[in-house]
Amino acid sequence: MTASALRQGSQEWLAARRELITSTDIPVILGLSPYKSEATLAREKSGVIAPSEASLQMLIGRAVEPVIGVEYERITGFALTRYAGIVRHPQIAWAAASPDWRRKRARYLVEGKNSQSRRWQGDEAPQDVEAQVRWAMGCTGFPVADVAALLHNSELRIFTVEHDQATFDNLVAIASDFRRRLAAGGPFAEDAASLKAAYPADNGAEMVADEELADAIHELLRARAQRADIEAACDRLETLVKSRMGEFARLAGPDFAVTWKRTRDVESTDWKSLADGVLRQLPDEQRQALLGIHTTVRQGCRPFRITVEKGVEA
Repeated sequence: MTASALRQGSQEWLAARRELITSTDIPVILGLSPYKSEATLAREKSGVIAPSEASLQMLIGRAVEPVIGVEYERITGFALTRYAGIVRHPQIAWAAASPDWRRKRARYLVEGKNSQSRRWQGDEAPQDVEAQVRWAMGCTGFPVADVAALLHNSELRIFTVEHDQATFDNLVAIASDFRRRLAAGGPFAEDAASLKAAYPADNGAEMVADEELADAIHELLRARAQRADIEAACDRLETLVKSRMGEFARLAGPDFAVTWKRTRDVESTDWKSLADGVLRQLPDEQRQALLGIHTTVRQGCRPFRITVEKGVEA
């Protein structure tokens, strides 16, 4: 393996990551990431859009990484060494990873995670995290890795993943195909968020549906009808239970519990009404000036509607 000493988070480090397929890219390419679509990743790699800024959750995760490392050392008894840069695969120049730690004097990776999600309830790490770690092992040549996950700020769970060369080879093939499509300009898998960002406005023109699109629309209408039936059934059953509970706050069952409690009263101020009242007392010139200062333009949205032949929107 070869390593780059670029400081994580620096502009040089971010630029290098755009040219590489890294551990965090792999779950996105596989369609496993709950945070980003393949199309968004492709636009970032192509320079069409800037990489998304770190969210508050990501910043918190970085802040507690030292705590995760210390707790891992306490639980396992193994000291850790922090990785400082990007590690490239010795034969695949574009394959790289930025591991969190390695055990001292051992070929053993450790990846830290901080999560409040229920995705970690099973005996194995979530699939997107496992794919990320398998890519890191393949790039570093390390045979095993631990995922040290701080869950709900109260429990550190450790998930062990062993390297499998056949799995890594499959990941390389999938990543290679992504790079091929990146050079060709697509196609890439989208999601609702990436489509909204890519096509914020329409051009006013009309297109004619081909067979594939027509089938998709009909399937969507059937799915919406099924969803409506399920929601109606849920409402009916919930109404039945509530009518039987009446004033009771809790319903206990053989394998369940239901609560129906009133929350505390909350005071709120109608700031719009208050502002309107204050503005009405000002001279017209001052009122218009204040309105101009505090008026912004909100971008219009593109509501997705399907109208069937009878003229009823679905």
